[in-house]
Amino acid sequence: MEITAQQLEEIENYLAKIKFDFVDLNAEILDHITSDVESLLDKNYSFENAFALVKLRWETYFRDTSSFFFGLQYSESKIVVKKAVKMFKPFYFLYLTAYILPMIIFTNISIVFQKNTIDFLNGFLNSISAVFFCYLIYIILKVIKAKVKTTYRFILKTQYLGVIFLILPLLMGNYFNDDGSLIPFLISFQSGGFAVTYICHYFYKKHEEVIKKSKI
Repeated sequence: MEITAQQLEEIENYLAKIKFDFVDLNAEILDHITSDVESLLDKNYSFENAFALVKLRWETYFRDTSSFFFGLQYSESKIVVKKAVKMFKPFYFLYLTAYILPMIIFTNISIVFQKNTIDFLNGFLNSISAVFFCYLIYIILKVIKAKVKTTYRFILKTQYLGVIFLILPLLMGNYFNDDGSLIPFLISFQSGGFAVTYICHYFYKKHEEVIKKSKI
């Protein structure tokens, strides 16, 4: 049995009341809740009783939770976190690889560079870090200013501290030991910073696409 326009509005008001306003999920969740209510109406429940049961069933999905992948300090509705984890997992392993692999390589393999090469590489690496740092700050400011909630925005929020991976190498300015070999942890930090910037770029574009489709 299909619900009426007035009943649909009541469900929409419920989602607004609990402040579930993620534009990439709203339509999907509204559809699921509506279908659950309609299935109970088919069993001769009144709309009021059916809606009350469905709200009780969905309550756990709207409770705040966190995930190992983002850190316990970041929490959001279980629905949002579950979708975010599914999307973020491949990027999490990309980030770990970007950080750990250079550390392993340059700890075990010592490549000594000449003075003129060191000066060039320091300037080159610092320039790239500066560009990535500025772009990451740009993304952060744009997303904060927009204030539109999406799952992608939640993911972005959990990555902002990654800017530290770009700041430290820039503050140090020199990526080489006195003997001309690379400093493994600084190269790892920079590589991790590049990975974070790419991750933020990817999810920022996804966030913008959702907003554009929603015409917000």
